[in-house]
Amino acid sequence: MMKEEAITGRQLITLTIMAQLGIEVLSLPHAGAETAGHDTWLAVLISGLAAQIGILLIWWLGSRYPNRNFYAYTREIVGRPIGIALNLLYGCYYAFSGLLITALYADILKRWIFLFTPRWLIFLMLFILCGYAATSTLKRLAFISQTFMIFPVICFLLIAFSGIYGLDPRNLLPVLSGGWSPVIRGVYVAFSAYIGYDLLLYAYPYVHAGKKKILLAISIANASTIVFYVTVCLVCTTMFSQRQLIIVPEPIIFILKNYRIQILQSLDILFLVFYVFVVCPTINVYFFLASKAFVHLRTAGLGKRYIWVWILIAACFIASFSLTKRIDILRIASFQDRFSILIVAAFPLLLLLISGIRSAGRHRA
Repeated sequence: MMKEEAITGRQLITLTIMAQLGIEVLSLPHAGAETAGHDTWLAVLISGLAAQIGILLIWWLGSRYPNRNFYAYTREIVGRPIGIALNLLYGCYYAFSGLLITALYADILKRWIFLFTPRWLIFLMLFILCGYAATSTLKRLAFISQTFMIFPVICFLLIAFSGIYGLDPRNLLPVLSGGWSPVIRGVYVAFSAYIGYDLLLYAYPYVHAGKKKILLAISIANASTIVFYVTVCLVCTTMFSQRQLIIVPEPIIFILKNYRIQILQSLDILFLVFYVFVVCPTINVYFFLASKAFVHLRTAGLGKRYIWVWILIAACFIASFSLTKRIDILRIASFQDRFSILIVAAFPLLLLLISGIRSAGRHRA
């Protein structure tokens, strides 16, 4: 297996931000409006705080095995057969996540920019680009994330300044008009937007920093993502009514499309072009983590990792031909959101509890 080089706390921050942002920035206000209404921003904020609890669980689990990554210590916690099955499950999950994010972004590009371009060609271009990057080491992925970090900043500024004209703060009122029940449902819907912090499951032993600094770094990343998402939801909620948000699937692109600057004719196209450099690092991370999971199916390593990357890319490209209808993609994405809670929250919590029980038993002995 390829030996990983250490990354810094700053690199962990950029990697986590890129892994979390993904495609949700474009659709989160629409998805939240269907459940939480004009309190979507509050649901997104609370969901980010819930993600912070998930971060604490994964950090705590990683701190118990500081010299090994998640795929290496699962066998010790639950035994070899279950550990292998768990690694296989995570590998399939991350590969499918990479496919789903690519499908969602390809669908947006197809509808907004490449109207007459075959869908399979958009998939192929994204898969080749992301597959090549995913064959890199964790440190090289961190360098890529650092290099592309300027693009989330540009996108954030475009979103923030697009709300200067035409916003109506009255759309935010009254707060909690429907009580807490819609907000809690919105928290559940929004939680998937923060998934990506589970990168720490693998990256923990390779971060060149102390335990507290690792927690601080990934917490800063999560806080940055919270600010990004809450800003997007506030801008969209003040620019649209609840009925409009339910109808428009990507409200932020619609806002930018109608925003006019003298030197720029189509701000929405510029935004989507820049956003390629946000989505691709997210997909890179997922295929990277998937290939690592498959390699770790055997203690000594099961094949070469770059071969696994291209096998997964080829399998996902073939599978993409069945993802032609938007309604099917959204249905699968809804299932993926529910399953993600098990992967990034329930399973790490269960492993942490089992690890603690076994450790307590050894101390008594």
